[in-house]
Amino acid sequence: MEELSPVSREYFRTLPRRRLAAGLVIRDGHGAVLAVKPNYKDGWLLPGGTVDPGEAPRNAARREGREELGLDIEPGALLLIAHSAFPDPIGDGLSFLYDGGSLPDGARVTLQQEELTEWKFIGPDEFDDHFGAHGAVHVAAALTGLAEARTLELEDGIEIV
Repeated sequence: MEELSPVSREYFRTLPRRRLAAGLVIRDGHGAVLAVKPNYKDGWLLPGGTVDPGEAPRNAARREGREELGLDIEPGALLLIAHSAFPDPIGDGLSFLYDGGSLPDGARVTLQQEELTEWKFIGPDEFDDHFGAHGAVHVAAALTGLAEARTLELEDGIEIV
């Protein structure tokens, strides 16, 4: 990339910044999804996390799978892209969820002890209780994308058609 002029650099500093997150939708043989329990907040999450500066979301999902689960899972199809606008201090962000396939029988999950306390498979009837209303919508939408072989786009939890 060519060097930016001071004027261009100042212009880019004025543009909004967004958080990017990427995750994997990993399933068992019955269609439940693998969830992890973080030690830094309530509830459960899909394996994944923040996309680092300069990192593509797909690469972040794979990296997070290695870091959080000890599994090197090549992300499959993009199932969901979701924009969420929250009040400060959270702000707005984009989430990318990828097909993580099915966890093979006998696969060994090694949790990232610094951030996670446990993992388990969660069925659709438990999504609200574990992921909260907002997260449950995202996980259900990702599974719809998987079933329909398409990428869904959500804006604050509502599908954009």
